[in-house]
Amino acid sequence: MDTSYRGWSIADDSVFHTSLSVPYRSLDGAKGVIVFFLPKHAEFVSPNHALWSRLADDFAVYMERRKNAVDVSRISSYQLAVVDLLKDVLEVKDISAARNLVLTILTTRAESCCAWITAVGQQENSLTRSLLAARGNMPDATLRHWLENTPVGQRWLDETIQRMSARGHAFIDSVRSHSRLEAWCDTQADMKKIAVIGAWPLWNEAGLQAVLFVGSHDPDYFSTHMQVFLHQLAEILHMAEQQLLNKSEIIRRTRLYQALLDEADAVLKMQSEQPLIEEICRRLVDSTLFEAAWLVRPDKNDCLMTLAVVSSIPRANNQQSDELTTESAQNLLWHVWKTGQGVFPSPPLRIKDASTFNFPMAVLPVLRGSRIWGILAVRCPRVEYFSADVNTLLQRIVSLLGRGLDEMDLKKQLANEQHRQSWLASHDALTGLNNRRGLDAFFAHAVLRAQRNKMLLAVMIIDLDDFKPVNDTYGHEAGDLLLVKLAEALQAAVRSTDFLVRLGGDEFVLLLEGLHNTEDLQPILASIRRAVEMPVSLDGGIAVSVGCSAGLTLYPEDASPPDRLLRHADEALYVAKRSKQERSHYWVNYLDLPAAETDN
Repeated sequence: MDTSYRGWSIADDSVFHTSLSVPYRSLDGAKGVIVFFLPKHAEFVSPNHALWSRLADDFAVYMERRKNAVDVSRISSYQLAVVDLLKDVLEVKDISAARNLVLTILTTRAESCCAWITAVGQQENSLTRSLLAARGNMPDATLRHWLENTPVGQRWLDETIQRMSARGHAFIDSVRSHSRLEAWCDTQADMKKIAVIGAWPLWNEAGLQAVLFVGSHDPDYFSTHMQVFLHQLAEILHMAEQQLLNKSEIIRRTRLYQALLDEADAVLKMQSEQPLIEEICRRLVDSTLFEAAWLVRPDKNDCLMTLAVVSSIPRANNQQSDELTTESAQNLLWHVWKTGQGVFPSPPLRIKDASTFNFPMAVLPVLRGSRIWGILAVRCPRVEYFSADVNTLLQRIVSLLGRGLDEMDLKKQLANEQHRQSWLASHDALTGLNNRRGLDAFFAHAVLRAQRNKMLLAVMIIDLDDFKPVNDTYGHEAGDLLLVKLAEALQAAVRSTDFLVRLGGDEFVLLLEGLHNTEDLQPILASIRRAVEMPVSLDGGIAVSVGCSAGLTLYPEDASPPDRLLRHADEALYVAKRSKQERSHYWVNYLDLPAAETDN
């Protein structure tokens, strides 16, 4: 009988009389004791009876199930909190807003009594810290004062950060088992109930960036599921920081690509070389990425000449006229010109057989037609501004400039080819004289001028005599050379207003305008004969000579359309060639033929 239970009554007629303590072990290994209190009238069961051990086992199972039910409830709450945080963190404008979101979730939905984030830095071989954000069940000012102005707390924070930096994993400290931590919590009334504080590392690419601290009144707060939840929060903070960095990078890249687009726009708009290279340099400087841009290339005397230069440097401090003329700059430019490899600055920048080049300048070759044509040099305020993206942008710009120059060259070639094809369409490729198409275009206008001026127009076809033996004896190349020289001689023999055409083979057509009468025709006919019969020197010192036969008709005495005028002259030529042995002169006038009146 235990007299200490006499005052414990559970009914009017019952008083605790006996107690029985039964040990138990939970499924996770934790040990405990169950105490049974028995009234006086209760039948006593031996402590060795199996009933008590079964009751202890059932209680352990119950406690485990209850704990699991609570954990399941918390898991659901944690996952919903993660989903909501992921939605909200996408909208944040800066990383501090993301940190505040995480701390708010911990102190509201995860039921921690306080949470804060401390930044970790490195200075003179020692770790430094600074409070970034804090939330708790007390005013923010009170919490911050407790965190930042309690010496014993500062020492515990420093120790924790040192441990985390050395070991690289989270820590959970029980307040009552850590004298320094207990002393710190006891300095603030609102913090005395804290039972446990956990510290979670926040990493970035450079290493430990900050530490997330979480405090709770519940000694069992940091369950396995809570630790997983905290790990997820740390990952979300890392993701938010990366997202904000990516946004910043996107903005910077946008500026880079805008500069590239501006260069592309300049290339598309410019139609000539000098305005193009000047515009490229101007837009590079206008992008604010660079403060000066040059384009240079060697001249005929192997001296580097400046084709274009644009600078935003104030004129008082502008050294652009000297920067590219220094020995180190000249060595750098010639190095790029000879090797064809771009050079980007890295302090100090050294080139073989060159002095140290300290200007924060990149130099790249510009290719034109797959050959180095010029050199683009750009300058930044600081060497480190030449990041990988900036260097890639410059490489694209010089490639774009080279393509723009190639495009101009191609357009020029196409225009020349188009002109050549247009010329060939109306000219003989061998002699350069007009051909039949050129004659057709000119003939109608010549007839109209003869009508308007009331003058004679002579239409004449000339055929070379004894041309075939030259081809047969000396070859077609000699024959072609003879035709070229005869064409030159005929062009020199006639007036500038006369129109000479090669019909093909050894036949030529001549339109003689502005004749008052047939007497005006005689000196021209004589000049034509002299030009044709003059000996011509071929390759190898060979001299050959040929004769000619000609047929002509006169408009408007022969009032026929152009194609018939040409046919009448051809008929007269046939008569002249047929009567070569008995004719008095080399030409025949169609109007003198007996059949002329009948044909008209």
